[in-house]
Amino acid sequence: MTKVVVFCIFSLIFSGCASTYTPEMVQHIKGSSFKATHTGYYTAELVMKPKQPKVGINKAHLIIHDYEATDIPGLTIKAVPVHTQKGTISNTTPTVKDAGRGLYIIENISLPEPGMWEMQLYIKGEFKNDSVELPIPEVMN
Repeated sequence: MTKVVVFCIFSLIFSGCASTYTPEMVQHIKGSSFKATHTGYYTAELVMKPKQPKVGINKAHLIIHDYEATDIPGLTIKAVPVHTQKGTISNTTPTVKDAGRGLYIIENISLPEPGMWEMQLYIKGEFKNDSVELPIPEVMN
């Protein structure tokens, strides 16, 4: 009996240590691209400005929360637009500025052709690095 109890305790301890985060999902803007990152530590919400991107230079707002739905400022974020149908990467690298309180401004998003694109985000934080791919609304001419 003692062996069974000890086994159960160790099973509970180790299963808790191996689990991934379960984020609280807080989406602010209706119609935005919203998703948890690969490990679930962050959630990312992408809002294109304007909502319907066009061929050329575009802008977006990005909201980042941690798994407790707390706004996370001070992250280093790399944004890479990728044409999902062709697998090609945009010819320029967007700039990502921290606007404070978990809001980031992504500028100089070059979308050189129409079609379906996604924004690959690489997030580097004080406690956790992670990544996520968010779809961009269909790019029009």
